This record gives sequence, C-alpha cells and structure tokens, in this order.
Amino acid sequence: MNSDIADTLCWDIVTTVAEERDIEPDRIDDRLYDVIDVESLARLVEQAQRVDTMDLSVSFRMAGCFVTVTGERTVRASAPN
Repeated sequence: MNSDIADTLCWDIVTTVAEERDIEPDRIDDRLYDVIDVESLARLVEQAQRVDTMDLSVSFRMAGCFVTVTGERTVRASAPN
C-alpha cells in the first residue's frame, strides 16, 4: 500500500469534517485513528481504483458527522441537524 494514499485520505477526511462543522481541523475532538483503521481504508480505496468492477463506499461517524469515502477518493461529510 502507498502510505501517501493513507496520508491524503486522513487529511481529506479531517478537513472535510472540519469544513462541515465550520471549525479548524485541529479543533476536532475525535481522533481519526480511534474511529476507523485508515490503513485498511486506504488499501480498499487503492484496490477499488485498480479494479473496474469494484464500487466502494465506506461510511462512518466522526465528530458528529456522517462521513462517506468512495473508491474514487471522494470524501463527503454531513452533520445532522
């Protein structure tokens, strides 16, 4: 696995959650590695990018947001009202 993918995913997840909550990334209370195994997620994303028939979508909760990561490395976060 390319560690750059894991690092990029970490940054994308944290900044997306911070933007959704309208706070600075360092103000997020939850630690990403306590919520999800980022290396495993990165391996899944990397595999989804190599295999045309794999449609990946992984969702989890972090810092009061629902977070979804796709095989195209798209990260979305939404905070319930």
